[in-house]
Amino acid sequence: MYRAVFRVLEPYLFRGPGEFDPSTRGVYSSASSFLVPSPSTVAGALATTFGYVETGFMEWDEAYSAVLGAKIRGPYLRRGLLYVENRINENRINEKFIRLDDVQKYCYLVKEQVCGGGKDIKKMEEISRSGFSPRKLMITGIGLMTRADMRKIADEEKGLIYTASFIDYFSDTKISNITIEFDIISGKMRTGSYAVRLGGEGRASLLEISESEGYICRIPERADLLYVLSPVLYETGAEFIGQLKAELGKMGDVGSVEVFGKIDLLGAGYSEVKRRRKPIYQALLPGSVIILEKSVDGSRIYEEGIGVGKELGFGSVIPVGGDESGNSSFKA
Repeated sequence: MYRAVFRVLEPYLFRGPGEFDPSTRGVYSSASSFLVPSPSTVAGALATTFGYVETGFMEWDEAYSAVLGAKIRGPYLRRGLLYVENRINENRINEKFIRLDDVQKYCYLVKEQVCGGGKDIKKMEEISRSGFSPRKLMITGIGLMTRADMRKIADEEKGLIYTASFIDYFSDTKISNITIEFDIISGKMRTGSYAVRLGGEGRASLLEISESEGYICRIPERADLLYVLSPVLYETGAEFIGQLKAELGKMGDVGSVEVFGKIDLLGAGYSEVKRRRKPIYQALLPGSVIILEKSVDGSRIYEEGIGVGKELGFGSVIPVGGDESGNSSFKA
C-alpha cells in the first residue's frame, strides 16, 4: 500500500458546479470552488507522473484505471490534526472540515437521530466547533489567449473579465505544513516527489508518493456505519438507494439500508482527451452516513469503495463499527 501526499503551497480553485465561460457570460462569469479536489482532479494529477497511455477509446473511469492501476481512497486534510470534508447542513456542519477523530461520534449521533432517538444539537455543535471552515478568496482575472509561440497573454481586446473563489487552507492558522492525503491501494507503484498542477488556474503542488504500512484512518473488522468521504456516484434514471443496496449486497447480507445526508446531481468533470464533459450522476455527498442493518467487512468496503468511479477515488467511505461509547473491534 502507498500514501499520496499533496503539499499545499497556495490557495486553490477546485471547480464547483455551474458554467464558467467568460466569452458567453462576460463580467458575470464566476467560478466557485469545492473544499477539496475532486477524485478526477486527484487522479489526473497522479496520472501525470506516469508514462503515456492511449485512452481515447475508453470511458472516463476506465481511462484513469488503465493509467494508474490503483485505487485511491480519501481525501484527508492534515492541518496539524487530520480532517475530513462534510457538506451536510442538517446538523449545522455544512461545508466544513470535521476532525477525523470525531467521525465515529458523528456517525453514532446520526444513527441515533435516524432511528428515532432525536437530534442531539449540543453534541453536533461541539463537533462543528472542533472543525474549521477555510476562508474563500475572491480573485478577479482576465481571460488569456495563446500566441503563436504558445505563450499565454491577457486578451485585452475582448476583455474577458471573471471572478473566481479560491480555497485558502492557511487562513486562521500558523501551521505552514498543510497536506491533502490519500491511501493508494496498489501492489506496486512508483514512489518519489513530483511538481504537479492541482486544480484550476495553473495552481501547483508538490506530490509525494511513498510506501505505507497502514491506512490513514482506523478500520474496524466489521462496520455497520459508513461515513461518506468522497461523492458516491450512481447512474441517473434509477433509484439511488436501490443501486446502493444492490452493490452492498454483493459483499453479503446487509439487511435494510438507510441514508442520512444529501443526494445531488454531480458531473464527473471535463475530458481533455475527448474535449467534452463527462457524464452527470446522482451523488451522495461527503458527510452523509450510510446505516446498515447488518455489518460488512471493514477493510474490504474501505479498499473497494462504492459506486461509479470507485477505483479512482469516488465512493470512498470510512467504515465505523462498535457501539455508541466508542468500543470498536479495531484491527491492530
